[in-house]
Amino acid sequence: MTAVCFTHPIDTIKVHLQTSRTPARALSAARRIVQEAGILGLYAGLSAALLRQGTYTMARFATYDLVKSQLSGTSQPTLATLSLAALLSGAAGGLIGNPAEILNVRMQNDRALPTHMRRNYRNALQGLSVMLREEGVRSLAIGVGPSVLRATMASASQFVSYDLFKRRMLDAGLPDSTAVHFAASFAAGLVATTVCSPADVVKSRTMAALRRSHVPAVTPSVWATCSTIYRTEGPRAFFKGWLPSYVRLCPQLVITFVIYEKLRKSYFARYK
Repeated sequence: MTAVCFTHPIDTIKVHLQTSRTPARALSAARRIVQEAGILGLYAGLSAALLRQGTYTMARFATYDLVKSQLSGTSQPTLATLSLAALLSGAAGGLIGNPAEILNVRMQNDRALPTHMRRNYRNALQGLSVMLREEGVRSLAIGVGPSVLRATMASASQFVSYDLFKRRMLDAGLPDSTAVHFAASFAAGLVATTVCSPADVVKSRTMAALRRSHVPAVTPSVWATCSTIYRTEGPRAFFKGWLPSYVRLCPQLVITFVIYEKLRKSYFARYK
């Protein structure tokens, strides 16, 4: 949650780029947001982002550590063990965090819509209430397919690459220090951003799509969405927002993993 407070403005710019049907640059998107809503417009959806971290990220970290420790025991986990733990943690995080993910995307993208089409959620809880009232319980599962896919790919690329980069540096004789955690998370961010970008674009498009209570909601399949993007915008569209994604994810992973390692060595160690 600490990391989100620092990186949320970049995430807002990323969502605007991903949901845009026309080419745009990060700086022009940021300028447009600030012109329309002021500097606080970059923090649109912060409450939903914090709710997402409290569900999605917590579920991922808890599941990953639990599965990894159960499968490896006291021995060093293998690549297969790390991969399986990452896949299961991603699936758990994607399912549990999907409602907060929908709210986050919608609140961040609201300013990009015409005034009469905006949802105007005041905060995450009020937005959740409106979703349930106008769209029903099934709305909580909007985009769950690409969300789980993206979360699975994110966990596999973040956790596994972080553990592998960290292990390589420790095997090279470097001490298990904050500098190693920083470098490993920095490299993991590069891998994760590239791997997750296509699924992230599809997820954002699906969740940001307008729905009205009097119109039956028809959510296109992942394949249909991918096909439409490829046909109308070309393959490069799957990497829209890559730069702000990396600029957001890199410091977020650094902060998250450094704090996590500190907690693992101090607080969590008491319960082993």
